[in-house]
Amino acid sequence: MLEKRFYAVPPQAFTADGTTNGVITIAGEACSLFKVKQKVILSANTLPNITLEIKEIDSQDNIQVGPIAGTLGVSGQNTGISARTNISAYTVALGAAISADEQKRPAIDNIEIVRATYSEEPACAQRGILVDECGDTYNTDNPFPVAFDGTVTLGDVSIVEGGNTMEVNSDGSINVNIVNSVPASTPGLTFLTNEVTSVAAGIETTIITVTAPSNGYRVQKIETSGENVALFRIYVNGLPILYKRTWWTDFNLTFNFESFTNGLLLTSGQVLTVTCLHNSPHLGNFEATVMTLTN
Repeated sequence: MLEKRFYAVPPQAFTADGTTNGVITIAGEACSLFKVKQKVILSANTLPNITLEIKEIDSQDNIQVGPIAGTLGVSGQNTGISARTNISAYTVALGAAISADEQKRPAIDNIEIVRATYSEEPACAQRGILVDECGDTYNTDNPFPVAFDGTVTLGDVSIVEGGNTMEVNSDGSINVNIVNSVPASTPGLTFLTNEVTSVAAGIETTIITVTAPSNGYRVQKIETSGENVALFRIYVNGLPILYKRTWWTDFNLTFNFESFTNGLLLTSGQVLTVTCLHNSPHLGNFEATVMTLTN
């Protein structure tokens, strides 16, 4: 960190042609590398390098430059903070860029610092406002960047929606009412079951295939079992989504999708397939049950 000097800035390419009133457009993040009153160098193919001074950074993308303060401008004009230089010859086509050497920071009178941060009556207070690298205040259009890796502990929190309050019980559960949106004429939980006998080793075999109806399915659980140790796969439209294996003394498996807001969604026409694959020298029988809710 340099205390009394500005860091050097490597060339930053123009993203738009320079203008007659000294406006330079570069990538937004690059603007934060520069400071007002910093001396900068403009370069371009076939054009001489010129040294100017930053007069204003008016947005994340725009820098305004002019003649260095204290020198004579064109035709002896003043070179104050409002002066600008015509840089329209420095174009993107010529590879125009802006850079800066390491240099001393400009001196600022202490009185000016106090005046710039003082909020007038009726506040009569020293201002303390968070701003980004370009001096813009943080708000809904310019949110404060947040990165977090840790734990946050909150006190009692109540969420009220439409006059109803969500409460956390002492055991960590939440008071909820489960509302069945399925019409009364439509069955609730549907069991789709199939068994395949005498499955040979080393051959991935389909146990059950389920095609979603026009209004879709919500698959809550899939139960599988078999006589041999096996690998079970779940496919949706031919793409595998889950694998599980049985083991000695534990030949039953459950694929649970209830946490996916009432189940794994199968839209109209989507196909769910359950397969098994075993390597036992003995033929085996295998079963699968798909539990669904009509969507």
